[in-house]
Amino acid sequence: MTGAPRAVFADMDDTFLAYDKSIPQANLHMLDVLARLGIPFVPCTGRPVSAVPERVLMHEATRFAVGSNGAVIHDARSQRVLHLEAMEKSAVLALYGLVKDLEVTFDVFADGEVLAERCRYEAMGGYGIDEPSLAVLRRVRKPVDLTVPQIVARVRAIEKITCFWHTPQDQQALREAIAAVPGFSVASGHVKNFELQAVGVSKGYALGWICDHAGLSTKDVVAFGDAENDIPMLVAAGDGVAMANARPAVMAVANHVAGDNNQGGLAQYLSEAYGLR
Repeated sequence: MTGAPRAVFADMDDTFLAYDKSIPQANLHMLDVLARLGIPFVPCTGRPVSAVPERVLMHEATRFAVGSNGAVIHDARSQRVLHLEAMEKSAVLALYGLVKDLEVTFDVFADGEVLAERCRYEAMGGYGIDEPSLAVLRRVRKPVDLTVPQIVARVRAIEKITCFWHTPQDQQALREAIAAVPGFSVASGHVKNFELQAVGVSKGYALGWICDHAGLSTKDVVAFGDAENDIPMLVAAGDGVAMANARPAVMAVANHVAGDNNQGGLAQYLSEAYGLR
């Protein structure tokens, strides 16, 4: 890419945010810089858009927001859904039928919130998930006294399903069940989960949609990420940047590597590579 980026796309957890889910001061300052220069910032998360930190979502630089790994695209200023790619309810129910007896979560992202069977929500604390991530999972999810089929029947549109597993045996059984049911795009945003969206949906898909909508070329944007669910976004961008803490598969597809997420590596990269300061 030559010249300054026309837009900046960034994963949230362990990319824009530090490990403890705080926002490094350098990254907050970079949002101010982007706003001053008129360069849109797009938070891209596996969470629902409502779980993007308010200081990011409401910042002047933030023009669009991507949730549920690309299934939902919001206009950040109007808080209006611009685009939604829903999953087939029949496929979700077929998968649940195969995994309901496993020690896994089956979190239903639908209509802007995340619903979880209460028993699975309560068991999640014993799965060995790191504490900062577990705190966010508990805060974002809404435990309900309903079964998954009852949840599916009540919601309008399912954006995503996330399954955390307890044991390697559960992981393998879950992997086999997902392979047995057509209709999913599979990603992973944590070392202990699978994230399912409709076929073709990813953060890379959302990046392309936003660029088309805003009249931008994907070649003129930069994207940052650390986990496997960020790979399509990094590949789609003109400059795909892995964080220093990124997983090996992400490093393998990146054009460049930024500093550590705890130290505001995103801001440092934009400053040094593009002179944004």
